[in-house]
Amino acid sequence: MKNSENSNKPRILHLTLSAKAFEVMVTGEKSTEYREPSNWILSRLTGKTYDYIKYVNGYGRDRPYFIALYGGWEIERNPYNITFSNGLAVESKLGTVKIYSGRIIEKNNLKNQSINGDL
Repeated sequence: MKNSENSNKPRILHLTLSAKAFEVMVTGEKSTEYREPSNWILSRLTGKTYDYIKYVNGYGRDRPYFIALYGGWEIERNPYNITFSNGLAVESKLGTVKIYSGRIIEKNNLKNQSINGDL
């Protein structure tokens, strides 16, 4: 049951990204996160709604992150491969979980100024 104090609190999905995935997502080049279907990821998505996704890279207090609007998710039905500008290659296989991100609304702790940019 929801606490009435938290009813207006934004619902945020927290995901950790590898450095290469973070690099192309924080710039907006890649707006879909691909995950192997697992009990862990499906338990965070099935029957839940979110307002935002907070993507982080690494561990610790000062790790880089960005927050994007949550755009929903689906299970891959039409497999494909895609390669991004930094060489990251993604194979979206039958059954892959695809999580969609919308507009980036916040970035912080970015070390590379070229990805920090204006929001």
